[in-house]
Amino acid sequence: MPTLRESVHGGTYFRTFGAANSETDPVVLIHGVGLDHAMWTAQVAALETHFQVITYDMLGHGQSAQPPDVRHLIDFVRQLDQLLMNLNVSRAAIVGFSMGGMVAQAYAAAYPEKVAKLFLMNTVFRRSDEQRAGVLGRYEQSAAGEIENLAEAALGRWFSNAFRETDPAAVNAVRRRMLSNDPEGYLKAYKVFATSDEEAAEGLAGVSCPALVMTGAHDTGSTPAMAEGLAAALPDARPLILSGLSHMAPIEGADQVNRALLDFLA
Repeated sequence: MPTLRESVHGGTYFRTFGAANSETDPVVLIHGVGLDHAMWTAQVAALETHFQVITYDMLGHGQSAQPPDVRHLIDFVRQLDQLLMNLNVSRAAIVGFSMGGMVAQAYAAAYPEKVAKLFLMNTVFRRSDEQRAGVLGRYEQSAAGEIENLAEAALGRWFSNAFRETDPAAVNAVRRRMLSNDPEGYLKAYKVFATSDEEAAEGLAGVSCPALVMTGAHDTGSTPAMAEGLAAALPDARPLILSGLSHMAPIEGADQVNRALLDFLA
């Protein structure tokens, strides 16, 4: 019977599912900016009978701490490393979505011996000047207090129109999460997301573990071209482009994503 444990340790809220075993590495799921551990419900359900699964809230998100001062990508890397040390996990498969994928990249570059496999979902890679200007513009709008308008625009980019009509509850859950964020914590994280894609890409040549880089065919922020470029920059990686999906593939395309996850982690 799968087990669940939740706690706050060192300021990080986390949940563990399933049971640790000697045959498989634990799987860590890292959410995107403005979201929290709850985005992984469908993936946890698919994985927990096979693996120990760890979800957590990044700094300034959900129930985790909101430290003072400026935030940097390395702060999220250190948070993940501290969490795994607290859980006595010496090696894990790391799965990161969007900004979580940037954290996963940087963590694998900093601690390659601690990463068994790397699954990067809908993750940005070396934005163009135009793409960077767009995300920085959204950051400035957020700083000006236009969160509700930005949330609606994001939902329009993240989900297909058909999914928004057929599963409004799932879309509304994401909307509620975005609108309930601590404004300061969200802005600090969003600035990291908007400005750290080059930093996240710096150490990829030293990441030797197997990697899978997935995105949706219609993702305008973490594009198929980015996924292919990111996979090419990693020594042992391949891209996977899921047809019909936009940015929020783990929710809208849960069945496709879960099949890819299970195949890759097996």
